[in-house]
Amino acid sequence: MKLGSQRRRTTVGAIDFEAARTTGGVAELWARDDDALACALGAAHATDRLVQMVMARIVGQGRISECLADTRTTFAIDLFMRQMGFRREADREVADLGPEARRFADAYAAGVNHVIANRRRPIELLLVRHRPDEWTAADTLLTIKLMSYLGLAQSQQDAEKLIIQAIRGGAPTEGLARLFSPHLDGLDEETVEAIRNLAHLEPLLPAALRFLPGAPKVAASNNWAVAGARSASGSPIQCNDPHLECNRLPAIWYEALMHTPDDDRVGATMPGVPGMVMGRTRNLSLGFTYGFMDMVDFFVEDCRDGRCRRGLEHLDFDVRRETIRRKKHPDAVITIRENDLGVLEADPLRDDLADGFYLTRAWSGHRGGTAACLDAIRRVVRSTTVPDAQTIVREVSISCNWVLADRHGNIGYQQSGLLPERRHSGVHPVPAWHGENHWRGMVDPDRLHSELNPGDGIVATANNEINSPAGPTAVNLPMGAYRHDRIRALLEASTEHTPETMKAIQLDLMSLQAKVFMEIWRPLLPDSLAGRLLARWDLRYDLDSRGATLFEEAYHQILRRVCGDRIFGREGWDALVEETAIVADYYHLFDRILLSEDPYWWGEESRDSVLTRILGEQLTHLDPYHVMPWGSRRRVMMDNIFFDGKLPRFLGFDVGPIALPGNRATVIQGGLFTAHGRTTTFAPSWRFITDMGADTVQTVLAGGPSGRRFSKWYKTDVERWLLGEYKTIQF
Repeated sequence: MKLGSQRRRTTVGAIDFEAARTTGGVAELWARDDDALACALGAAHATDRLVQMVMARIVGQGRISECLADTRTTFAIDLFMRQMGFRREADREVADLGPEARRFADAYAAGVNHVIANRRRPIELLLVRHRPDEWTAADTLLTIKLMSYLGLAQSQQDAEKLIIQAIRGGAPTEGLARLFSPHLDGLDEETVEAIRNLAHLEPLLPAALRFLPGAPKVAASNNWAVAGARSASGSPIQCNDPHLECNRLPAIWYEALMHTPDDDRVGATMPGVPGMVMGRTRNLSLGFTYGFMDMVDFFVEDCRDGRCRRGLEHLDFDVRRETIRRKKHPDAVITIRENDLGVLEADPLRDDLADGFYLTRAWSGHRGGTAACLDAIRRVVRSTTVPDAQTIVREVSISCNWVLADRHGNIGYQQSGLLPERRHSGVHPVPAWHGENHWRGMVDPDRLHSELNPGDGIVATANNEINSPAGPTAVNLPMGAYRHDRIRALLEASTEHTPETMKAIQLDLMSLQAKVFMEIWRPLLPDSLAGRLLARWDLRYDLDSRGATLFEEAYHQILRRVCGDRIFGREGWDALVEETAIVADYYHLFDRILLSEDPYWWGEESRDSVLTRILGEQLTHLDPYHVMPWGSRRRVMMDNIFFDGKLPRFLGFDVGPIALPGNRATVIQGGLFTAHGRTTTFAPSWRFITDMGADTVQTVLAGGPSGRRFSKWYKTDVERWLLGEYKTIQF
């Protein structure tokens, strides 16, 4: 791309840098070194995405009710954030930054603060009369903590909390054990009885927090690389398409093209964080998907006289009290208790703690790790080879599947994340009073899974199960393997891959999940118009498909009738679907039930007999001409993150409605569901392709560079993204 604007020189203290835009509006930055480049990026982020950054900071600080809006919902989010202690721990971890990482963070903050001091506040902040404080290194660490938890570690926590809620609600433990097999095999009667008698049980994350648009959330993703032996150019090709909430503006990612005298970089950055987190340098290309590492555990606490039991003794909690200031209601003083394991789940509005059983929530990223993560982001772009980069990214505290390629012809994979050293499965809670249940520190990063130049010339991940053959077990509840298997099959089909063939893979809509089910269903379908239509379905989730609609209606009805009846009850199942992301994240666990012939699930009838009856009820009398095309069911607005769809459409803050192709098991994971009255999506938020033999990348962003509604760069890439097109950026 050529320049879309003239280079402008800016001086911030002793730092000089230049900035311009490409014709697509992407920020292009020039600086003398990495620290100066961080300053330039901070200024670019603050220019284009200050509202996004400030909202994330306010969320993480637990100050929404003080700074933005004071409602029951915002207060619930503030309570949760104060309990998690994101701000408190980020402030502490600043001391863990080495001198180089501290200069890096401070230079970035200087660029942000230059814009805060010299530009008019965005209209959103003026409306709520919020004047943002200066940005600090602690704010960057806070942003990384939020990114580490929301949509990532949170997913594992949700699954484990579901098990606890189901047991407490009387669900059959045998059914739960079969569903999550083999991970509940160690769940004993002592623990079950304690769970059923919990004095306090917090639900899954507050509904609004789960889909809070201002906070950075990564959900699911694809990435892959092929060696030169599989490319037409003879050089590796590396591809990324992170999936997250796309029904929002601006996009979570911020693209930047950055130059120092000895390097060029282009890729995705995270507003609030200095450095490139995915993309390409002259020598290296990298990207990550969420690794689904189990970084969260629950422990059952036996509390007496405000203390927690350890063996034959009872120990004091670390008790702190904080004040949540509120715009429209009296300020609230809350009580938070922590111990050697984590944060106690108890009523924060009560000063006392009644005797009984409680849960402690332990997250490995709670204390420490974030400073090392920032330093890894700083250093990895200086790597010139895949092996060098692997040694750096394994220090990242976030659970990631890194895929890398370099100009020397190497490709590789590296797992990262803070993995607890534990003796139990990690999926079910264990009594805290037994010392053998406690974590034994963190697994050495050198033991995490790593691959370099595999023999078949392919590295690919899609949130599937990845564990080192020699241990430890890092992933116990991954997503299904359908997307990964489809990507590998398409990559294996050629030794002449080009960026164009990679585009076709990133846009692929065929579902291996549907293929597996249809092989069983097809002989059982009724001989009706709808039955014959479904039988002829090409297994693609394109916008015009009626077969996709028929399949999904039947699939969800079977899930409700089988899983609901045998474990959760139908009302419980409906709540699970409508109020959580459990089915969206862990659908393959339920698929195992529907694909099995285990009599536990099907009762006295055979599986095929039950399926024949349900499919007949669904399809015998249905007029297929009244079935809505898949795209008609997939329409959603891209709402501005601050106003959240509350403004009239003619004002232009929101875009749409748009239609999303794909579904949970297609390469385009066009996930769309409504929970707690809020619609959310998980779709490719950024697509990236590069051939290491060329000095170009091809990308498209689910949004535009700027978060300012009246900027011409507000929605630059939206149409291109919807059409499956890409822009080319040249170094």
